[in-house]
Amino acid sequence: MKPDQEWLKTTLESISDAVILTDIQGNIRLLSQKAELLTGWKNEEALHKPLTEVFQLLNAATNEELGGSMLNVLETGKKVEFTQNAVLLSKSGEKRPVRSKAKPVKDEDKHIQGIVLVFKELVRKNKKLGKAEFLSFHDPLTGLYNRRFFEEEFKRLNTERNLPISLALIDIDYLDDIKKDLGHAEGNLIIKKVAEIIKQECRVDDIIARISESEFMILLPKTNSKQADILVNRINDLVDKEKLDALNLPLSSGCEPTTKKENEIAFVYKEAAEKTSSLKNTAKNKPTNVLIEIIMETLYHKNDMEEKESAQVSEFCAEIGQTLELSEKNIENLEMIGLIRNIGKVSLDSRILHKPDKLTDSEMAEIKRHPELGHEILNTMNEYAHLSDYVLAHHERWDGKGYPKGLKGEEIPLEARIVAIADAYNAMISSRPYRKALDVETAAEEILKNAGTQFDPHLAKVFVEKVLGKEHIK
Repeated sequence: MKPDQEWLKTTLESISDAVILTDIQGNIRLLSQKAELLTGWKNEEALHKPLTEVFQLLNAATNEELGGSMLNVLETGKKVEFTQNAVLLSKSGEKRPVRSKAKPVKDEDKHIQGIVLVFKELVRKNKKLGKAEFLSFHDPLTGLYNRRFFEEEFKRLNTERNLPISLALIDIDYLDDIKKDLGHAEGNLIIKKVAEIIKQECRVDDIIARISESEFMILLPKTNSKQADILVNRINDLVDKEKLDALNLPLSSGCEPTTKKENEIAFVYKEAAEKTSSLKNTAKNKPTNVLIEIIMETLYHKNDMEEKESAQVSEFCAEIGQTLELSEKNIENLEMIGLIRNIGKVSLDSRILHKPDKLTDSEMAEIKRHPELGHEILNTMNEYAHLSDYVLAHHERWDGKGYPKGLKGEEIPLEARIVAIADAYNAMISSRPYRKALDVETAAEEILKNAGTQFDPHLAKVFVEKVLGKEHIK
């Protein structure tokens, strides 16, 4: 996105209404965050698509398409407005009553350059409660209904003609830990993506609500236990398949039907929640290492070279450990350190990680924070806390000129000294946007050349002569 578009998008986010911009052909140029929420389209996927494909406006009574009228703005230069009896059909099939206004965008010479469409969701009055004033029933993060609305709908739908009614409960496991390690923004992104998948799989008449930080509840009229299980399994399979942008995210779920309209929602919810809790320790959820997997998969998604290179560094570390005749446990630790040495980069700006040019001093300073960030992340996980000091020290140098602590010689843990060599060698033989990969002979020579300054001299010699083999040295 160009700088002026970035500025424009940032400005639009401060507007309470949803905004869509098009070009002269009526194709999408920009969606505000609110527009993304209401239409179900992301800005990136909507770009260059026809306005009428993204903003599907229907007559609420007849389902007649109204969107074509908005394109008349490009020909007439006059605004087109729908103030009532219109619904927006979102990407997931949900209908929302909206008020919209389309106006021409003109340049300094008054020539039409596109359309600016401003719209907002109309509040729906709760007729059952008979109140003139509307109470909001939506979760602001996902656009789903909230718990209050869900409970009201359960009372309304819990009639003989809708039985059996099933409740499906879906819980995002370890969400608190994910937010703690990856940040609230990443956690909120996961919540929204799970919500999108649930909406995609549910029927129009199903009621979906976010009832707590990590929990979603689906109200399924005229649905028995078997049918509800099929739906929940479909949602779980889709989450597994899509992996939420490479996140292997575990969900727990439970379903409970009711065949008696006398049953209260609290009773049915309790039964569904108990089934959900019983699933939290299944093999699928892998509670001992799921967080490390989630974080590393997130890093791999941010930097597609990281997964392959981490595997190579891990292999080199293990080979050095075997050559030194270290214990099996130490070799396993070395393999893991090689894999997760850059885990702290998950907290860094993707633009820095992908920058093709030379980094500025401030950007380099940011990159150099990743050992400390990795140390902090690992210290929150009992299973990996013992590796945190090695990750912290893997950019220290034998001569004391490394970072973050400036450790020198054998002050640096052995494991960190081994990773430093494996990491440096692998970086040299890997291509970068700003340089070509070195051949193995040249890279091996560089390791020996820096022995005693950057690297432990003994380990450098062992790596080149025993692990790589003498044939790599001229």
